[in-house]
Amino acid sequence: MDIVISSGHGLYVRGASSYIDEVNEARKIVSQVAKYLKECGCNVTEYHDNTSKTQKDNINRIVTFHNSKERDLDVSVHLNAANKTDDPRGVEVLYVSESGRAIAEKVAAAIAKASGLKNRGAKKRTNLGFLNGTEETAILIEVCFVDSKADVDIYNEKFNEICVGIAESISGKQVKKVKASKQTKSVQIKTGGLTPEMVEEVSKYFKQKGWWAEVQFTTDGKNPRALTGGLSPVSRNEFEKWLKDRNWWYEIIK
Repeated sequence: MDIVISSGHGLYVRGASSYIDEVNEARKIVSQVAKYLKECGCNVTEYHDNTSKTQKDNINRIVTFHNSKERDLDVSVHLNAANKTDDPRGVEVLYVSESGRAIAEKVAAAIAKASGLKNRGAKKRTNLGFLNGTEETAILIEVCFVDSKADVDIYNEKFNEICVGIAESISGKQVKKVKASKQTKSVQIKTGGLTPEMVEEVSKYFKQKGWWAEVQFTTDGKNPRALTGGLSPVSRNEFEKWLKDRNWWYEIIK
């Protein structure tokens, strides 16, 4: 089976963010699922958009990449959002063509069974650029809600099981010898009081690393600060050292 799997949105075109960040987590899921699909004997091409600056370009770039490959199935990984809550919301898998319905139902059920997330099921959507633009059978997975504390707690606890469930339900084969492991919780780092020179320096640093950050301003247009996306423990330690070497103020955001 030939599969192209991509993460939703992009490095510069961000998605939903609350307890966790959609883009950062979708990339982790895609990489882990791709690994397991390969172990199941599938030919897998993985894609992440690190170039686009607008939503239109982002969708077009992802769709164009998928359509440039010979494959049997297109998969896009997202995380959902509505409004912040402690209540559970769950997983759903979207499709547009009838050929995608069965696999969407299978993947949603597998994620729910593997994790304990509520199964919202397969849902037909006719207004999504990815589903409408890809030329083969396609599904768009909304793994959980980033603004549901209950969902995020399950996601962090059952990250590996979720990825296994996706890979097995798509491939029809079993992933061998997988150890359960918790998802490493990511953090954000906020700096403050940046001069124009400091803004340029931190922007260049993050671009070189391929990490996401944005410069925000206070209401008076002064005192710019940089706010990172979810950093892994390794990235966090590296960025903290970089800041300490420059004697810059920063704050960890849990």
